[in-house]
Amino acid sequence: MLRRVLPAANAIFLGHVMVRLGSLVLVPLFLRYWSPISYGEYLALFAAVGYLGSLDIGMQWAAVNRLTQAYARNDLDEYRTVQHSSLFFYLLLSASVTLLVASLVWLFPIPHWIGLRVTKPATATLVIILLAGYVMWSMPMRLISAIYQTMGNLARSQWIANAQQLLVVLLSALVLILGGGMLAIASLQILTVGFISLFVLLDVRRRYPALLPGIAEAKLSVLKELACPSLLFALLVVGNLIAYQGSILLVSAALGGLAVAVLSVTKAMIDVVRQGLYSINLALCPDFARMETLGELEKLRMVHRITVAAVAAVTLAVAASAWYEGALIITVWTRGRIEPDVTLLRLFLILMAFQTPWAASSTVATATNRHKVQAIGYFFSAIVGIGLVAALLPRLGPRAVPVGLMLGEAIGCYHFVIKATCRIIGESYGAFALRFWSGFAAVSAALLAAGWAIHHMMPGPMLVRWAAMGLCTLVLAAACAWVVWLTPEDRALLLPKFRTVLGVSEVKV
Repeated sequence: MLRRVLPAANAIFLGHVMVRLGSLVLVPLFLRYWSPISYGEYLALFAAVGYLGSLDIGMQWAAVNRLTQAYARNDLDEYRTVQHSSLFFYLLLSASVTLLVASLVWLFPIPHWIGLRVTKPATATLVIILLAGYVMWSMPMRLISAIYQTMGNLARSQWIANAQQLLVVLLSALVLILGGGMLAIASLQILTVGFISLFVLLDVRRRYPALLPGIAEAKLSVLKELACPSLLFALLVVGNLIAYQGSILLVSAALGGLAVAVLSVTKAMIDVVRQGLYSINLALCPDFARMETLGELEKLRMVHRITVAAVAAVTLAVAASAWYEGALIITVWTRGRIEPDVTLLRLFLILMAFQTPWAASSTVATATNRHKVQAIGYFFSAIVGIGLVAALLPRLGPRAVPVGLMLGEAIGCYHFVIKATCRIIGESYGAFALRFWSGFAAVSAALLAAGWAIHHMMPGPMLVRWAAMGLCTLVLAAACAWVVWLTPEDRALLLPKFRTVLGVSEVKV
């Protein structure tokens, strides 16, 4: 299990790290060579076309799962049929939507509707077209890159995606240093899609010619079959776009680019932890599916408890550290060009603390294609959340975003998603919820108290204080999770494994 999970989790995690490090490098460069308002307006333009990603309707997940099954059975005829059908769908969709966006943006004052103030309409129009092309043509690129994943090498597919992200960061930095504007930055995005696609096609043609993509054997009947399981995945994608991209657009229209920049930089800190934990959950999906299929429910219940406990512990440890040190981190990161909103940051930390446990629990349902409750619940919470953001924005400003999204998830996810997972694995929901949420309150209080003590008792070098706080809160969170969230049976099973890893053996008398 570890041989399968660790390389994939490592690649996915490092992919998120590259994205965050890319932001760490690019945000100061953007703010140095562009004004904060121009940077915020570019983010708003990217958010405007981000909704196009929902047109995937979950086809990627459904197609890759089907291709993986066909390859495992050595059924290359079905593999080619599914591959050609899904690729034809993506090529047709990408070309059609790109042309449609180009037509609409020339006919209607979309940049004005977004609330742009300093970017010229002609420039904004071309940037929207280029970014729309990037979003749409990334879809067939991801399908082509997933060929390695269908063969059981998820890590290679992920590393190709990582290479594209790294290429975007390097080229963006070069363009900014050379004085490039929005058009140049948007153009290089779509250029990297073409380069990576060409590389994968040449590599597959050389190493696995039988799996070379095409469209000659595409069938409409296969697309109809793939459409059914993809719709629930689509709800998750659309819900995420509504919640986060919609929030950026609302803030842009109401408060302008500077508020968007503050919101995005604050949220970027939270995404580091959330995406890192997501990589572990995603890597566990194949094993969750295998255990459920084989009826290993006792093992699945234990892994579920450990996963949720570990995710919650890490989340609360980071939240406790960032509660006191996060504002200073933002100031150092942006070199003082973005003034942090401490209350906004802490509200996002609370949102993350409540979000990651149910998201970790839902991995079981996603892995077993029984994610109806999760999909509907999250989509409903996104609709409610964005409505609350819009209603609270005049009074709370950007702080309305974490407040509205948190209230939406409280209504649609915290209870229903975890309950659905417990039903799938045969866990007593009442006992699990009581143990977890009561422990959640106790662990949160302990970590916040520890963070407060370190913050006020170590006025010395900030890097030393950050390291000490991170280490202490993480160790305390792990100890609390061990005692509070794991059952005696879980601890009895895990303790010998920890002793083996640490090289410690019991002393026999």
